Amino acid sequence: MAPNKRKRSRVNTEIDAMLSCGGITKYAVKVKNLSLKGMLCEYEPQICCLKECSVTIALSPAVSFRIEARMVRNDERGLALDFEGMDENAFFHLRNLVRFHSMDPDAIDKELSIPAFNAKT
Repeated sequence: MAPNKRKRSRVNTEIDAMLSCGGITKYAVKVKNLSLKGMLCEYEPQICCLKECSVTIALSPAVSFRIEARMVRNDERGLALDFEGMDENAFFHLRNLVRFHSMDPDAIDKELSIPAFNAKT
């Protein structure tokens, strides 16, 4: 098995989210794990688009946030999304959600000092 190259901790969750593909079709998904960089959901065979999408997580009936993502796979291992963009409000909620599910919430904040992406030169 290859060494873990992830720069962001993943936390196990069982939260619901709404995935929107192409801005039109929406699918309810169950999030298995979550990080500041992406998420893994349960496999959804009816979703066959490997493209840009957005995911919305509702924290309450009045509070939700949206993240732009790219679907990287949807197979028996799960539906994997790589986050590509979000506003400050979404990042605030995502960070708090990851911290809440983490065994070491302070480690999540320490990860923010490490760039998640390699700089292109």
